[in-house]
Amino acid sequence: MDLKKRLLTKRIANKCYYGNLFLIGLLFLVVSCKSVKETSRVALDEMSKDDRLNGIVQSGLQYNTLSSNLKLTIKQSVQAKNISVDAQLRIVKDKAIQLSLRMPLIGTEIAKVLITPDNVLIIDRLNKQYLYEPIKNILSGASFDFDYYSLEALLTNRLFIAGKKEVMPPDYLLFKVQDDGFFVTISHTDRQNIEYNFVSDNNHRIQTAQIKGDGKSSSLVCDYSSWNSVADNHTFPMLIAFTLNTKDTYKLDLSFKSVDINSDFTLDYSIPDRYKQISLQQVIKLLGNML
Repeated sequence: MDLKKRLLTKRIANKCYYGNLFLIGLLFLVVSCKSVKETSRVALDEMSKDDRLNGIVQSGLQYNTLSSNLKLTIKQSVQAKNISVDAQLRIVKDKAIQLSLRMPLIGTEIAKVLITPDNVLIIDRLNKQYLYEPIKNILSGASFDFDYYSLEALLTNRLFIAGKKEVMPPDYLLFKVQDDGFFVTISHTDRQNIEYNFVSDNNHRIQTAQIKGDGKSSSLVCDYSSWNSVADNHTFPMLIAFTLNTKDTYKLDLSFKSVDINSDFTLDYSIPDRYKQISLQQVIKLLGNML
């Protein structure tokens, strides 16, 4: 590959890396699967609140691990062009989320974001540097309890309450339920006045999840579509579209090529030798330079 092509490839890879990192960071900082049996409109109207919530919780994807190849597309503003990059998503339930970005055509890993309930590790292979930071430090200025488990739930199309691993029947009292016969809106407002809304269809699939910040000046919306059967009579949304609204609008689309449930794999938590450690402040500065 000649010098010009190498430089172009690196620029594309860098933009993909920092653009993705920017949006992953915003998930933390700024807002600071159907069953086979169909459910009729009449049956939905007659369901109790607990039955509806039970249906949504139980129809959520059941898994120990999830692995997927996908296309990640970023748009940072109305004027900006879309940036797309191949990626691999791996999730070990309640333990780790890993998003690996791949070099176009070659498929070599250029960056990795690894999130656990306690820490965030970012490996930048292009610039031989890394960030390792406790989540509590990243969330120190956040105005609500968005955490690892909330992010995992958003990525796997499940109902959640910030700060909890799972939604259990005693938690149903925290939700308000409204329906129009086909769609059901499940709402919850936490003690910090952050509003969570989930829109479910008559097959108990979550079609939209929305988080509204205190004062409602910012919001994160996650839309699910292109459902496909994956395992045990469950379907999974093969397109997950995140939209972050603050002063500007930022979008991140995850277009899944395949979804593999409960396969065996090992996540690499190691940091390469001779990589330079960078601080959270340096990462924020890099993110700011992307705007």
